[in-house]
Amino acid sequence: MTITTKPVETREVKRTVEMVDTLGGWEEVTVSNEMAGKIEKILVDLGDKVKKGQLLLRFDQREAKLALAQAEANLEATKKALTQAQAEQRDADLNLKRISQLYSEGVIATSQRDVAQTRFDAIEAQVHAREADIDRFRALVDLARKRLSDTEIVAPISGEVRQRLVSIGEGVKEKTPLLHLVITDPLKLQGTVTERFAPEIKIEQPVDVWVEAFSGRSFPGVVLRVSPAVDVQTRSLALEAKVPNPDGLLKPGFFAKGLILVGVNPQAVFVPEEAVYSYVGITKAFVVGDGTAQERQVKTGVRTNGLVEVTEGLQPGETVATSSLPQLYQGAKVRVVNGKEG
Repeated sequence: MTITTKPVETREVKRTVEMVDTLGGWEEVTVSNEMAGKIEKILVDLGDKVKKGQLLLRFDQREAKLALAQAEANLEATKKALTQAQAEQRDADLNLKRISQLYSEGVIATSQRDVAQTRFDAIEAQVHAREADIDRFRALVDLARKRLSDTEIVAPISGEVRQRLVSIGEGVKEKTPLLHLVITDPLKLQGTVTERFAPEIKIEQPVDVWVEAFSGRSFPGVVLRVSPAVDVQTRSLALEAKVPNPDGLLKPGFFAKGLILVGVNPQAVFVPEEAVYSYVGITKAFVVGDGTAQERQVKTGVRTNGLVEVTEGLQPGETVATSSLPQLYQGAKVRVVNGKEG
């Protein structure tokens, strides 16, 4: 029987596991207000880049400024009252000491000493009351300053404005969503793999990310987090990959496929696809040597560029038949043309 043959080759194969999901922002924040008020100024809009701490939006500050001024005035008045009370306390203390000395010498009556003591105790109580008032008014000043600061909405993260939800002049209630911010560099790809691949998934494994908007181009990423447990409902393992996006080409919301590199075989065995023949569930190849074909049952792996990986059944350096496979059988005599006999 006349046949053609090809040698068994070895090539490097990268073993990957696929995950599919949607790209998301690294962090997404909805900015809201602490107090109700009217919006006076909006400093950013859709697509603007912002830095953490940057002023985004300002409410009408007139009422908050008046409240702060009133609180500060009350505090100053109380400080002056405390100063006056302390002066009176020092005078009462000196008077009490003088009266007490005279009382000990028997010069004055007990009632006079009691009057001096009562006056001192009353003034001391006033001093304590003023001190308490100062603590209270200081707290009110701090509260008024906070409410004034709450009229200015600043960015809690560095990112981009994904959505503006309000307009200038609009009156809003407290805790109203004002802006959506998103971090777009890096992005995160969250997905799952089937439980049979769970033992192969490790943190810091490389990931090639593919999106439809850039067909033919992959973006590098890395496995950042892996769930400690498999979901019993879906029999899958959740994981998260970090995808750098310095040029901003990728957008949150892109549908993406991630190929996780779980291993590399530098000496994987490959043969042409036509060298493998399947019949009634059995996959086989024919090794040719000394003019005879020897049947081998094989197991196959990945296919690429007209070649198929053989994970079991063949060895590098052997020669396999690439034609007339349905007619070949164990021990068949063959004549090789346009090929090498092993």
